[in-house]
Amino acid sequence: MDVGVPEAARVMGVSVARVRRLAAEGRLRARLVGGRWLVDAASLPSAPRRSRPMSPRIAWALVVLSDGGKPGWVEPQEAYRLRRALDRLAADDEPELLLRSWLASRGDRRRLSAPDARALRSDPRLVLSGLSDDRAGLSAAGDVEGYVLADDAEALARDHLLIDAAASADVVLHVSPMLSEVPVPLLLVAADLADHDGPRELARARDLIAEWSAGRRSERA
Repeated sequence: MDVGVPEAARVMGVSVARVRRLAAEGRLRARLVGGRWLVDAASLPSAPRRSRPMSPRIAWALVVLSDGGKPGWVEPQEAYRLRRALDRLAADDEPELLLRSWLASRGDRRRLSAPDARALRSDPRLVLSGLSDDRAGLSAAGDVEGYVLADDAEALARDHLLIDAAASADVVLHVSPMLSEVPVPLLLVAADLADHDGPRELARARDLIAEWSAGRRSERA
């Protein structure tokens, strides 16, 4: 079933203009009929965004703080608010959906295909996360997920002959303004899994957030 751009924007929690742009760039399953974009409803998230996305700067600060780091690019008052946000996340009934909403702008998520996934996985420009992180427990042979700096994305795609894909994608590439330390924070893995929007991935994302929350309580005890 197809839906119009306004409905797709509501479900995705983004602007109408962004939906049109994603459709025009081929990054959203959609077709142009009579000058109007119609979006494949099956390709949309199963639930609307729980909250407005944080800016990339704040989203990455939340990720760093969640792992005990000190993001030097935020003010003390911003860091305080982010710690309160982490408290809210730990107490939420559907934390995977809230986290997915908050971190939606952390990078540009691209679904691609690679002729040699093993070579891509070992490229030092790629920081593995999501399905490719052992803590996810959902790794599929041949699938690769990770982060690359925006400045390196084109070269990485060229060197590994990456092409845009949809149902046949075996690579999820997050093109980001910054990279995490290795291993990446647990909440980043959880956010990546939640973005897949499948029941197994969402359930595992919730488990990882619960694991993170338990560790956080132990550190505070």
